[in-house]
Amino acid sequence: MSITRVRNTASFFKANEDSRRSNLDADKKKSVQVNQLFSDLGRASKKKDAVHYYHVETLNDVEYRAQIKVMEEVNGEKVDMTPKPITNDAIVEQFMKFNLNVLHQITNFTTMLSRSTIRSRTRSSMRAGIGGNKQSIDDIMNGIIFETINFDPYHVLENASNPYEPKPYKKSFVKVTLRKSVFFELHSQSQTTAAKGTPEGEETERDNRAYDYLTIGKGKVRRRSDNDAQTDTVLFVSRAVNTILLTSATVSSYVSNFEMYDTLNNISRDVNVSHMASLKDMPSTPTVPDDLVMEEEFEEEEVMAEKDKITAQTERLLKSPEFRNAIMYVGRTLSSNMYEEGMRRFRNFDQVDRTNTEAEYNYSMSLLFRLVPEPSKGERKAVSDIDFCRSNGDILAVAYGLYSFSSQYVPASGSVFVWSIKNPSEPERAYYYNVPVTAISFSPFLPSLLAIGLYDGSVEVRDISSLQDTPVAVSQRATSPGSTPVVAIRWLKQVDDNDNDENGEIDPFLSLSQDGSVTRFRIIKSPFLLGFTQMVLERVEGHPEGIFVHPHSRIRCESNRHPQGLSITTHPLHKDIYYVLTDEGCIHKCSINYQHQYLEVLRCHDGGVTVMEFSPWSPKLFLTCGNDWCVRVWIDGITRPLLELQDDMTPVHWARWSPTHSTIIVAVNRETASMWDFRRNLLRPMSKHKMDSSFNTVAQFSHCGRTLVIGNERGNTLFSAINDMPFPPHFQYDELEKALYKAIGSDHELAMELKSVGFFGYPDKKAVF
Repeated sequence: MSITRVRNTASFFKANEDSRRSNLDADKKKSVQVNQLFSDLGRASKKKDAVHYYHVETLNDVEYRAQIKVMEEVNGEKVDMTPKPITNDAIVEQFMKFNLNVLHQITNFTTMLSRSTIRSRTRSSMRAGIGGNKQSIDDIMNGIIFETINFDPYHVLENASNPYEPKPYKKSFVKVTLRKSVFFELHSQSQTTAAKGTPEGEETERDNRAYDYLTIGKGKVRRRSDNDAQTDTVLFVSRAVNTILLTSATVSSYVSNFEMYDTLNNISRDVNVSHMASLKDMPSTPTVPDDLVMEEEFEEEEVMAEKDKITAQTERLLKSPEFRNAIMYVGRTLSSNMYEEGMRRFRNFDQVDRTNTEAEYNYSMSLLFRLVPEPSKGERKAVSDIDFCRSNGDILAVAYGLYSFSSQYVPASGSVFVWSIKNPSEPERAYYYNVPVTAISFSPFLPSLLAIGLYDGSVEVRDISSLQDTPVAVSQRATSPGSTPVVAIRWLKQVDDNDNDENGEIDPFLSLSQDGSVTRFRIIKSPFLLGFTQMVLERVEGHPEGIFVHPHSRIRCESNRHPQGLSITTHPLHKDIYYVLTDEGCIHKCSINYQHQYLEVLRCHDGGVTVMEFSPWSPKLFLTCGNDWCVRVWIDGITRPLLELQDDMTPVHWARWSPTHSTIIVAVNRETASMWDFRRNLLRPMSKHKMDSSFNTVAQFSHCGRTLVIGNERGNTLFSAINDMPFPPHFQYDELEKALYKAIGSDHELAMELKSVGFFGYPDKKAVF
């Protein structure tokens, strides 16, 4: 500490030398420094005497305590229990030195603060003294200690001329041993999938609510602590634990239907041959003993029992779910050899690169494969509806029955086949009905549920994941008294999710009948659907908004005051809004919250409106097609069509936006499929393709949008690949908006109305399918 004081004093006189250079000379300065040095050394000697005084006092106390003894009697003997004194004098002396050192530092710090008005300290002096001790815990633990902490007064007095070097602080050695403890499972939640409305589904939803409460809800506000441990040792598995190398090989085996049939046929034939041979070996005498007749009858009964046993086993085998699954897997294997190229194209394995210099924009279509149903009673049933499963694009449901209600021939039966692209030869599910099937729709919320509408007005729901032929629920005449054919089915999302979760109800669906009535069905815990009338359409009077249709010269008297329903569409954003399309050429905008009345009416075609679909890039832009040979593009809020596409003088059965190009529309009529690109041409389609000799009925895009599925009146379903298409633009919405303004052209009034709409796409210009 003396050295520190000398440095502080030197700094002090250096400051005084600068301030009093004109008044003091070098001799006076030197004398002052010498006097100050001797005064500091004197103080140090006094402190050494103080240390000696405290040391002597401590020794006297120890000697006094040594005269006291503590005796305790243990088992009848006196034992000396006096505490042993500390014999290491160096520890006691070091402890006293450290206490005096700290006391001296506090005294100097207080003195320097009191003299701050007289003396000025530089930054170097502050760093050197106790005032500059700005050390952290990490610095102290690492041994970076200042002079004022590790101070030895005797060493300073004996070596006053040499600088003091502090002794580094050495950390003690800490040994940590990690041992494997017992495994405690705090929480385990396995992933399960169950049908909604079932006890398993309710238990799963209850588990999900508890998990959300503990992770993101109010239950997460609780004390938690995280403990981590790391080791530098890398753990290896010994060679004795390793298993031998397992090799796998693919072994193919082929068993055709003919071989399986021959096998079963040979078994029954061998039984019959053996029976006939036993009869021929018997004597043909006119008189047969009674015992031989009884033996013959017994053998015949035994043969018949054996034959019935084989038949029963065969029927039981065909009804077995395991055997049916095995047949399905074998059929997939065999079909993959025949339709490998078509399957690869359907899965888009070979796509055209954008850097390809030989790419041509021909908008062509090529046939991949066709789904041909088995003949039923010699009847030819048309494809009435097609729908893809929402969660699996390889599964397709096709309805066979009646498409044109003006047809002179009505088939006596109908069917629904569920096909898989993995096996285009045979359907994997088949449901047969005594009436034609007119409409089907997969649920977008529970993808395994399939709603089916029939020609007699009844509706039923089936679960395609189940191998049982029993439907989940069917409609009844008490709640749905309509007897006209069901033309369209659309599922609705529950508006109030809380009620849906608490009651465990499945999302409802709407059914549109040919008489213009809309029925809302619910699936409840019952074998019957709960249905009630949602809307009954009335014929439009006067001139509604939309296109102008010239009235007929003769006053018409309609035989039915209700229009004929053709299709139904739901709004992409508002779950309570749906649209009903009629044969009057009008679109009725309705809401499930208002029964027996609609919000607005828009006349789109001079004739029936068959399809209405919103653009994947805009919740306001939609197209319609109808029997007046036109495809029109509309936007919500403007009662005039933005575009009008017409080529053939034939009613348009089906039209959709392309899922891959925002400016391409595909329209299907009785004979051809036309591809329009209104960014390039508005007068004629870019390409027209005749699919088959039979008339086309309905169509559907695959999930990827690169395959078009078309059904015809012969019952065939054609998978056609869309090839030689232009590369999709990076900004689909921008191209769509630019093409619409370009197509409007010189119609300034319509352009101003479109500008007033503003941005009509989805947030961030994304696509919603």
